Amino acid sequence: MTNRCLARRAASRAFSLVEVTVAVGIFAFVVVGILGLLPTGMKLRSDSAQETRAVLISQELFSSVFASGGVRSVVMRDGPGLRAGNNVSPAADLTAGPLVIGYPTQTTVPFGLWHSSRGNDPDGLWESGELPQWAIDNDIQTLARLSAESVPGNDLLYRVVCEVRSPADLPLEKSSPSVFSTYVYSP
Repeated sequence: MTNRCLARRAASRAFSLVEVTVAVGIFAFVVVGILGLLPTGMKLRSDSAQETRAVLISQELFSSVFASGGVRSVVMRDGPGLRAGNNVSPAADLTAGPLVIGYPTQTTVPFGLWHSSRGNDPDGLWESGELPQWAIDNDIQTLARLSAESVPGNDLLYRVVCEVRSPADLPLEKSSPSVFSTYVYSP
């Protein structure tokens, strides 16, 4: 073969500038589309993690109600010795008012408890999101509100509602809590 034939054969296998430009344009279009999906995927992942944490917290709280024998004497524990002198709370009567529990970042171990039997205003804290300084210092990021209401027509059956929201320092009107409920027989 002559050099001319080899040159012609090599030229027929090469890409033209137009083909390269179109290929780069298609690649850029696909990459921009994929990169545009990343923030959505990250938000979905974060929302899913928060919802999973809310489910775990609600299951733990419902277990505490069942273990306490009903809604009139719920005993909760703060975290493992994190707040000296405040580890074992007095039994809370959920029919007398809600119990608000604070959780530090990325944990389902309760750390702060607010109930009217302790001289607190759990409804005020839940609605305002104004945390006391000790809660801010200990990175309380999630609040759970546990309440009970009697079922009409049955004085021994209660609907126990657990609402979980994060971040804790937002007012209720600016947040959207996850709500879970169960029924408890409580003599």
